[in-house]
Amino acid sequence: MSGFTLDARQTALLADITAACSVAGEDALPWEVLVQVQRLLHAEAIEFGGFDTLLPHVWFQQNIEPTGEMWYNGETPTEALDNSFWATYWDRCCSYPDRSGDFESVTLLSDFVNLASVRSGGEGRGREYEREIIACLPGRTPGRHLRLICLRQRGSDFTERERFFLSLLRPHLERAFWRGIQARQEPPTLTRRQLQVMRMVQAGLTNLQIANRMELSHGTVRTHLNTIYARLQVTSRTAAVQKVFGPSDGWPYLS
Repeated sequence: MSGFTLDARQTALLADITAACSVAGEDALPWEVLVQVQRLLHAEAIEFGGFDTLLPHVWFQQNIEPTGEMWYNGETPTEALDNSFWATYWDRCCSYPDRSGDFESVTLLSDFVNLASVRSGGEGRGREYEREIIACLPGRTPGRHLRLICLRQRGSDFTERERFFLSLLRPHLERAFWRGIQARQEPPTLTRRQLQVMRMVQAGLTNLQIANRMELSHGTVRTHLNTIYARLQVTSRTAAVQKVFGPSDGWPYLS
């Protein structure tokens, strides 16, 4: 997949996508990333989701429809029992990454089946989309991985150039997803004074002991803790310690 030349539009879109991937937000992938990928690949719809094939279900999925509507959906393992997609999953080409262990290749539906088979319902998604291109991202839990799927209802297939573009973007998309996970798990920033208080809470000191150690009043220590609880959105010493320092069985019992 070499020897391709990029025009100004494609170069600008690639740059915009990689820049947007550096911004961690509340979504699995920033919506701006998905919109720009959709434009770059001339996709009519796009999906980004998490697939669990050991306990079959799609635990989340971001969607952009041809109308431009953006929405989330997903399913629990119990709900997936009624999803016909999973009933034939292992017999269809969509299971290629799991069967082969190849989570790096960007694949087209047409790599596996011809258009006639898709239109007859023998393969494909059983709906209006006849063309698709898929990039998989490996997960960090056995049986789990991520998929970015670009779709076209009719017309020409995705090209080798577009496969190349998605291959270039794949590592950026992977880093963006895990960067967002990490950012959402990190607690809000505490002040130096609040961190000093939390260090002593972690060590098992009482409010009175903290007050004596820091030369503060008992009420001031209590005010610090209430402010910390509000910022961390917790209600106990144990939860606050775990939110700041992570879980540990080695800490003193905190009530």
